[in-house]
Amino acid sequence: MTNKFDLLAHTWDKKSTRVDIAQTFVKTIKEKIPNIKDFDLLDYGCGTGLVSFGFVDDVKSITGMDFSDGMLEVYNQKINEYSLENIKCEKHNINDNHLPQNSFDIIATSMTLHHIKDTNDFISKSNIALKDKGYLAISDLDKEDGTFHGENLEGVEHFGFDKTKLSTILKQNGFEIVFYENVYIAKESYPIFCAIAQKN
Repeated sequence: MTNKFDLLAHTWDKKSTRVDIAQTFVKTIKEKIPNIKDFDLLDYGCGTGLVSFGFVDDVKSITGMDFSDGMLEVYNQKINEYSLENIKCEKHNINDNHLPQNSFDIIATSMTLHHIKDTNDFISKSNIALKDKGYLAISDLDKEDGTFHGENLEGVEHFGFDKTKLSTILKQNGFEIVFYENVYIAKESYPIFCAIAQKN
């Protein structure tokens, strides 16, 4: 079944706000997590790869996961266009499936968590998928009033996240918070945070 993300995939990268949010997230991760050249990275909710492709020269391997066929099609086109060896993508639905255990040094997810119904479940599965001392990096909306997405709320499960509540969920799932700050303002009034937490 086609969803709105399949329909938007081929024009996704044309929206400058999306590109800016992804680039800010990538830059923040590189600043806050040292020595990532031997890391295996999972970009969850990878979309067209705006975050993934920011790391191709910095990490050992990149796996993109998304539930949208349209997004993955564009992602694969980029891999082929640039003849990249260390990057791949696959279809995944976190609601129905686990992640591979003990497989990644970083799990990065940008503007995806608010589309996932069970926040606790995603963070728990991420912990299991991370290697010892691995990092979960989240970029998403600070708590908002529901107006960010306008009229089209298809697939929107949360109107952003409260910092205290999300921090508590991370800690309860075996993470220590390394960094949690607003790093970007979208559409002039919606703060986007970056949270980086390390598996205990």
